[in-house]
Amino acid sequence: MRVPHSKALHAGIVSVLAAGPVRAAHAAVPNPCSLLTPARVSAVIGAPVGQGSAIGTTGCEWDATPQSGSHAKVTLVLWDAQAFVGMKAPLPRVTKTPAAGIGEDAVYATIGSLTTLSVKQGHVAFVIRVYGVAGQDKQMAIEKSLALDVVKGV
Repeated sequence: MRVPHSKALHAGIVSVLAAGPVRAAHAAVPNPCSLLTPARVSAVIGAPVGQGSAIGTTGCEWDATPQSGSHAKVTLVLWDAQAFVGMKAPLPRVTKTPAAGIGEDAVYATIGSLTTLSVKQGHVAFVIRVYGVAGQDKQMAIEKSLALDVVKGV
């Protein structure tokens, strides 16, 4: 017996099955602004920050308040874990340094006076950056401290 609209039914089932994993993977990735609190970011950078502000759907930024006199900013961007391969890849004029003890794998990338920390943890990779803080060692310490918190939430 032939079922009417079998092609349409088949296409609908394929669409649902194809969309299912995408939705599940997307749902498993937390809201980046929920991974760090303003109090925690403030304590680590040494200046009060406001609420995290979304950067699209995969990122968040915390800015020092104007009253603080600081120009510090922290950004956090989430990626699929597969992106970590590119984060570790060598680049011209960028120094890559392994960062032990953070997630499953982590690397600092430094160019000029800006240092960025990329971390892989489970199904997520993320990049955390601190701006407006002088000194590479201080930037790295802030990024590591905050990344350890993010690892717990992803």
